[in-house]
Amino acid sequence: MPEPTAPTTTEAFDVLLRDVLGEDYRPPARQDCTLVFPLDKVRTVAELAVTARKHAIGPGDPDARPRLWWIKGDGTFLMSNGIDNTPHTRDAEGNWHHIVYADGWGPGTDPSTVLGSEDIHETLDLTDPFPDGQILIDMLRTAPDHATRFLLHITHDDEGMALTMTTK
Repeated sequence: MPEPTAPTTTEAFDVLLRDVLGEDYRPPARQDCTLVFPLDKVRTVAELAVTARKHAIGPGDPDARPRLWWIKGDGTFLMSNGIDNTPHTRDAEGNWHHIVYADGWGPGTDPSTVLGSEDIHETLDLTDPFPDGQILIDMLRTAPDHATRFLLHITHDDEGMALTMTTK
């Protein structure tokens, strides 16, 4: 008869929490979500950030440099942090020129059903390399010709969130 395997650290912690919090305790559920944005509009918003002379500093940003902010509140969108002389202008369709909404998650929608109930403000640095050496603005500029979408994949649980970005 095979010996039972020792519980992993996570399993042991969950057992301890059930002892402390009661048998009804369940470990945090991991959730995955992929937001899809039109690549051409993301490129435009990113270029606004990169070419701006000044940049706004968001919550948690250590300095002012080109970034996209992913914001979830009234819909969910990417926004340039670049400051220009026309911050309140809109394009021909009435959209803000420095914001791009995720497909299906425009103004008036409530993304809390897939992204949790709290508002989110996350910074996507356009010029700082990822651990693999890739730079976001370069990824956007050099996406294959057939690519039409920017994908922001979110994995989150009660302990944190991880973001992965690709083009497709």
